[in-house]
Amino acid sequence: MSYINRSTQKHSTRTARAKSKRKAKGVAVTAVALSVVSLTLSGFAVYSYLKQHTASSVVKHSTTAVVSANLAGKNEGTVVQPSTKPGPSTPAETTPPAATPTDSKAANSEPVKQSAVKQPKVIYLTFDDGPSKHTQEIMDILARYQIHGTFFMIGNQLSGHEQTVKDAVEAGNYVGLHSMSHDKKKIYESGNSDNFINEFKQEQKLMAKITGVSPTLIRAPYGSKPEIGEQFRGDIADAGFKMWDWTVDSQDWRSSDNPKRILKEVKRQVHRDTEVILMHEKAQTVEILPEVIEYLQKKGYAFAVYKPNHHVSVNFAKDKRL
Repeated sequence: MSYINRSTQKHSTRTARAKSKRKAKGVAVTAVALSVVSLTLSGFAVYSYLKQHTASSVVKHSTTAVVSANLAGKNEGTVVQPSTKPGPSTPAETTPPAATPTDSKAANSEPVKQSAVKQPKVIYLTFDDGPSKHTQEIMDILARYQIHGTFFMIGNQLSGHEQTVKDAVEAGNYVGLHSMSHDKKKIYESGNSDNFINEFKQEQKLMAKITGVSPTLIRAPYGSKPEIGEQFRGDIADAGFKMWDWTVDSQDWRSSDNPKRILKEVKRQVHRDTEVILMHEKAQTVEILPEVIEYLQKKGYAFAVYKPNHHVSVNFAKDKRL
């Protein structure tokens, strides 16, 4: 081989090697560029996910806090303010306030829909004409079901039952007033309110002496209708009393031979969202009371006891003064 040919071959080899190096360098640069682009896109995807997830979490946390606060505000057992009418009433509904965004991300999120919170149906069990030998039996049944009752007691029967009355109050029941004598002729015959109010004031003092509490809720013997008119009601309100009638008459007073009739009357009459059931301290009432309570529980009612600071107006005249 000539010198020229060898020189030419060496030159070609060097040229090929140079091209190969440039090609390899180009591939490496391209690979680096693609890696940078890939990392950039991945970082953007992660940022977008975190942004969306953070905003969603803020709104979810805010909504949960609002609903929890709403439920927590439902009180001690609490209790819906019923209609002043003895007839059907519509339950109050409250809508929780919208969640307040905690930052700009939450503010740009979609508003969260929140359903109205429906108040529970409420039953007040009331027992007239005590204290008696049946008072403790009734309290024991209430305690068994972890509920309370509202008792309307007669002043002339307090003597000899002082401890029972104290126990009733200490157990969480409300003890109201039912006059001293429960004598229809004596308290209504004059046509004015004097004898009526005097009896209730006298009993109020006795109750305060026994329990340390001065009840303000009264129940007129035989109910307020037809004996108590508008002026009479005004006098009662001016004397500082509130007066309850009832929405359901269990008629237990005439069912001594058939306690099941009491349950039948309750089933027939109960339909409102708030009910005040009239019962008496009778043997037949004690016998059927567990079945009455269990029936009302199955109907979805919550049991409430009267509280002066959550007064509910329940009288036949629908007089809001009482």
